[in-house]
Amino acid sequence: MRWGRVEITAGALLLWTLLYYLDSGTLVLQALAACALHELGHYAAIRLLGGRVARLKLSCVGAEMALSARSPLGPARELAAALAGPAVNLLCAWICSGLGEGWWCFTGLHLALGLFNLLPVGPLDGGRALGCLLTLAGREDWAGPVVGLLSAGLSMGLAMGALLLWRAGEGNLTLLLTALWLAAVPLRKTGKK
Repeated sequence: MRWGRVEITAGALLLWTLLYYLDSGTLVLQALAACALHELGHYAAIRLLGGRVARLKLSCVGAEMALSARSPLGPARELAAALAGPAVNLLCAWICSGLGEGWWCFTGLHLALGLFNLLPVGPLDGGRALGCLLTLAGREDWAGPVVGLLSAGLSMGLAMGALLLWRAGEGNLTLLLTALWLAAVPLRKTGKK
C-alpha cells in the first residue's frame, strides 16, 4: 500500500492487525505511538539538518527512511539524525517516568525502543551511528566490517540467551526472533550486491 512517499507493507498491516486483535488493553497503540515518536525524531532532525526524506517504508520489522540523493547529509549530520530517534524515546521515557503509575508501560516502551535502537547492529540506529563515527575518524573502510562483526556477535549472543532461557523453562520467542532478524538483515543486504 503506497501513499505518495509512504509505503506500508502487507506484513506490517497483518502484524498490526494480529497484535491489535490479541491485545486486550492499549499496549499495541502505546507501542505504535512510541515508534511514531521515534520516527518523528529522525524526520525532524533530517529536516533541521537540511536533508529530505525521499521515502518512508513501514514493514513488520520497523520503519526505514530513504534520504533524497539531492540533499545528502554527510557523516556528521547523518550521525545526529541517526541518534535523534533514540534520543526522543529516552527523553519521552524520562518525562513519562515522572507522570505516575499510569505511565509505566509507556515509559518502558520508550526506554526499550530507545536502548534497543542504540545497539551497534547494522540495521539499527546504533549501527548507523557507529558507521558514521568510524567515517568521521577517517576509518570509513572499517565501518562495514566492524558493524558486521558486532551484528553477528550480538545476534549470536541474543540467540544463545534465548535458547538458554528456553532450556531453563523460561522460553522467550520474542528474543529468539529478534536474534534471528538481527542475524538475517546483514546477510540479506550482502546477498543484494
